[in-house]
Amino acid sequence: MIYKKSMVALLLTSLALVGCGGNSSSTTNLQNSDSSNSSTTNSKKNPSLHILPIMSDEDGNFSDAKATYTLTAKEGVDVTIETPNGNWITPMWRYNDSPLPLVIKANRGDYMTLKFNNRLSSDSTIHWHGFKVPAKEDGGPDFPVKPNESRTYSFKIDQPASPLWFHPHPDMQTGKQVYMGLAGVFLVEDNISKELERTNHLPSGNRDIILLVQDRRFDNEKNGVRELKYMNYEMDSDGMLGDVVLVNGSEFPNLDVSTTQYRFRLYNVSNAKNYDFAFSDGRDFTVVATDGGLLKNPVKLNHIKLGAAERVEIIVDFRNDNVGDSIKLISRAFADDMMGGMMNMNNNNMEYEGRTPNGTEVNIMNFTVTKNSEDNVTIYKTLTDKAEISKRLDPNSADNIGNEREFIMTMQMGSNMSSGSMKFLINGKLFDPNRVDEFIDANSTEIWKITNNSPMSHPFHAHATQYQILDRDGVPATGVDLGWKDTFLVKPNETIRVIGKFEPVNKGDYMYHCHILEHEDAGMMGYFRVGNSGHIK
Repeated sequence: MIYKKSMVALLLTSLALVGCGGNSSSTTNLQNSDSSNSSTTNSKKNPSLHILPIMSDEDGNFSDAKATYTLTAKEGVDVTIETPNGNWITPMWRYNDSPLPLVIKANRGDYMTLKFNNRLSSDSTIHWHGFKVPAKEDGGPDFPVKPNESRTYSFKIDQPASPLWFHPHPDMQTGKQVYMGLAGVFLVEDNISKELERTNHLPSGNRDIILLVQDRRFDNEKNGVRELKYMNYEMDSDGMLGDVVLVNGSEFPNLDVSTTQYRFRLYNVSNAKNYDFAFSDGRDFTVVATDGGLLKNPVKLNHIKLGAAERVEIIVDFRNDNVGDSIKLISRAFADDMMGGMMNMNNNNMEYEGRTPNGTEVNIMNFTVTKNSEDNVTIYKTLTDKAEISKRLDPNSADNIGNEREFIMTMQMGSNMSSGSMKFLINGKLFDPNRVDEFIDANSTEIWKITNNSPMSHPFHAHATQYQILDRDGVPATGVDLGWKDTFLVKPNETIRVIGKFEPVNKGDYMYHCHILEHEDAGMMGYFRVGNSGHIK
């Protein structure tokens, strides 16, 4: 049966009963950015935050607008997981044998060439998440790289400075490959972002730090090794959730900071977990960028919710803190994810070892103020008119005005009401690798209407370009929603309208899907074709 409003009401009641509620709203550098001293929380030593390694341009010429890289995916790379309760080894899947996720930094206008070597035992790809590239370079499941084979991705980077990323996207294997450790960061810089840094309108250098947040589930320790556990419960088909939250590969790490402002590029790279990020003392922070680039006007908040695959850049101000102060980044409790409550109800409130439901309050990481420093950064007030985000796409000029393209997300359950019998659908259809569902004219601008008719939040992701949110349930976008976005967390019974411009680079067949990776692998996905040609029949 399809979930209806009566089922949603029942699930909300169950949430109250099970208590899931709350408020809503290259070289590896293992040292902290300002000091190597770590803090103590609850008499336990926090590991120091890992600073992620930046890959080097292999051609050795950093000024020729050509970027050349190699990524080799391998299984069984031993990674040390550091926690306040001790360390262990976990075999993971990694690029280039690196114990940490890798970072690529490139400039707008660079022509990138990257050779991908697949040394896994299954097909893989590299999907360039958030990039504007031709479909054949996008890294979707329609261009798989077989085990022990290679392919080269080549494209020009022509979009604003933004916190992008890359990860596998093979058919029905994306969730496992990302979960096992295959994901990396891609930072695009441009003249605007460089000028803001040069003129001290954005923190830079060692006060510009990437934070990759992901939850994981580990098996019991055997001889110092804890294996990752993946999809070991039937209900994991609703989305893989763990009970250990890692930041840059460590549990509840500490970063020593000075009394200055920091820019944190905050990524939710979990398979299915949503976070409502905030600070333990309730302090404000300033959001300066979303998925696809800098905001025209920074937005001050005291919490922000990110679904899987969403990113923001935030400025955190420690100037009013004192040496010795300790502040936590947390995820606040929230109550608008209902599947956990329903599953607990159907399973007699059983607890599942290693599985923390969405909406549970979590400690993410710690900051310890270790020294006083001068700060000459003044956050910019508004971007130059030359920035693309300064010009809102006009819905009245959309090519499909009056005929908005609709994407309706639903969940269909079998007669036994078990999680394993769930179907995840878009427009009533499961993914078919031989079918194109939507056809879009080349060089057009379209409005898409994304509706969630299910009892849980879904992060909807569309490839090909960056989009702007028009409204949520008819309320015009404000604040952070005014930024470039490629992933949209759509709450139960919510409708979001977005607008996107498909540019000359967009040619061929692209994906749209839920970015709960287990939903994607189960068929909550489809193809759209830009232009009059593609390779899918």
